[in-house]
Amino acid sequence: MQDQNDVEKKNLVWAIVVSVVLLFLIDRIFPSKTAPVSTEVPPTVQQSVINENVETPVLNEVKKTEIKTKDMVLNENAHISFENDFIKGSIRLKGARFDDLVLTKYRETLEENSANITLLSPSNTQYPYFAEFGWMSNDHAIQLPTSETVWKADSDKLTAEKPVTLIWENGQGLRFERQISVDNGYMFKVTERVINDTDKEIVLFNYGSVSRVNVPETRRGAVLEGMVGYADGALKEFNYAKIEKEKQASFDTTAGWTGITDKYWMSILIFDQKLENVNMRFTSSKVEDGKHYQADYRLPPINIKPGQSSITGARLFAGPKEVKLIDKYEKELNIKRFDLTIDFGWYYFLTKPFLKLLSWFNSIFGNMGIAILFFAFLLRLAMFPIANKSFVNMEKMKTLQPKMDLIRKQCGNDKMRMNQEIMALYQREKVSPASGCLPMLIQIPVFFSLYKVLYISLELRQAPFYGWIHDLSAPDPSSLFTLCGLIPWSVPAAIDIGVWPLLMGITMWLQQLLNPKMPDKTQAMMFSIMPWFMMFVLGNLASGLVIYWTWSNALSIAQQYALRIKGKHKNG
Repeated sequence: MQDQNDVEKKNLVWAIVVSVVLLFLIDRIFPSKTAPVSTEVPPTVQQSVINENVETPVLNEVKKTEIKTKDMVLNENAHISFENDFIKGSIRLKGARFDDLVLTKYRETLEENSANITLLSPSNTQYPYFAEFGWMSNDHAIQLPTSETVWKADSDKLTAEKPVTLIWENGQGLRFERQISVDNGYMFKVTERVINDTDKEIVLFNYGSVSRVNVPETRRGAVLEGMVGYADGALKEFNYAKIEKEKQASFDTTAGWTGITDKYWMSILIFDQKLENVNMRFTSSKVEDGKHYQADYRLPPINIKPGQSSITGARLFAGPKEVKLIDKYEKELNIKRFDLTIDFGWYYFLTKPFLKLLSWFNSIFGNMGIAILFFAFLLRLAMFPIANKSFVNMEKMKTLQPKMDLIRKQCGNDKMRMNQEIMALYQREKVSPASGCLPMLIQIPVFFSLYKVLYISLELRQAPFYGWIHDLSAPDPSSLFTLCGLIPWSVPAAIDIGVWPLLMGITMWLQQLLNPKMPDKTQAMMFSIMPWFMMFVLGNLASGLVIYWTWSNALSIAQQYALRIKGKHKNG
């Protein structure tokens, strides 16, 4: 039987190692799980109408062509322009397609003249990405609008004050009207009306889709990039690799939404939250120009009798994944769990409150780095009773070290007797060797949650601190092994760390000096290299996370040092 103290310390070593491994695996192992939309479903809608062999159209127009600039493609077709305080772009009249949208409040890089973020782009550009709405029928004799249909518009400009109405007639007695409006943000509303002037009843299905061809290379991490939706009370997530493998996924739901998400931006379709039997799909296929991805929905069938009309509608959100904004839309439009468009991960119950707290502190201090430091201070304050008890136990353990060494010497190879004597010593002195693990175990989910916040949060993107840290969501740009760029040699990325990771390693090492020494030489060696191992493992993570860890270590050192001084005065 091993010494109980050695067992506990060995467990702590493994707890640290496992926590680091889990940091990179947790999001892959554990998937993160309105006034209603203003639409009208007339009494002629019958949910039981035939529904076989009707599938939402997938992209069929992409051909191997020369890649053009966005402006060149936009000039080839007539568009309706729109612009507000946050977005600008246009809607193509051919197909009534949303294929041009720029986020005017966000830039690609920190450079002053950096281009604004382009979210939606037309076909034949390098990365086509667009949304559209339409109609289907299992009566193939009915002429329906397609991506090639050129609509007539009552205006060439869409504003928050004035919607635009598009009209197309099929020459068979059906008139299609589509009213498009936009708020002073990122939400479009699309209201569809079909007028049946034929002499027979028709059955139509309304759909919406978001499509993209190819995806820019990005630094993948613990955040979903791909297809996302909320169907029948559950979050549905498929990254690009998964949907490429499975080709298609289909869900039926009563309320929800679907779309395509990136790390910071997304395009989400929101249908009527009261309709039943809505079908949602994620699909992937190969086209001549590359890989095509599509998220779409199909509403239940609508019966339109002769001389009558039908009205339905949906919304398109095309913008940033800002938690305050998303919560606002969720509440105002009564969109079921719209906040899950942000990948909060497994620790949702911690991650979202942490993000809100950091955002609030940032609004107070005007600096997200200071907000992180203040957050760490409050967290340390909240954990003070537990940490204090742990520190007291560790100090007692240190005073017991000579007695424990004596017991080991007296017992020799009799491990059972040695363990019994040491446990008896713990009981007499009222010391719990396991108490030092408790703060670590509590901090593991906190660390994971904060890591997630700092990695996914748009609020931290390009948020500056002081000195050389201009983006808290990016790694520390300084380089120790090139003396911050003074020495022109190439350093492997795995060891190319900056000043803040070094400070983190030093503070972890100083913490070790305040803890009781380990009698086992192997375990002592493992502990001695742990700070420097962690320094390289975490050194290329978000600088905000490294700053948090370093500051938290410093607070812990100050607390332990103060406790030691207090103990000396008390005993003196």
